Amino acid sequence: MHGLDEDPSEEDQLRFGDETGYCPDCGREIWDEAWQCPHCEAVVEGRIERTPNQGVSKQISQRSVIVLVLALIVILVFVLL
Repeated sequence: MHGLDEDPSEEDQLRFGDETGYCPDCGREIWDEAWQCPHCEAVVEGRIERTPNQGVSKQISQRSVIVLVLALIVILVFVLL
């Protein structure tokens, strides 16, 4: 078995060129013509950001809201029982 290779092959470099962008979901640097992020596997075709970390802060705040809402629901269930 071979280990996971995270570096682009020479073929990838010729195909994609030198332009990179950032994944809107995980915020890591990726090829600007990629259709899927190699790091988080999100489909990014047409959504690649030109500046870093925009997607990361948005993702963290969405998670925080979801966790808070779930915690409130659990508390309400225990109070009503």
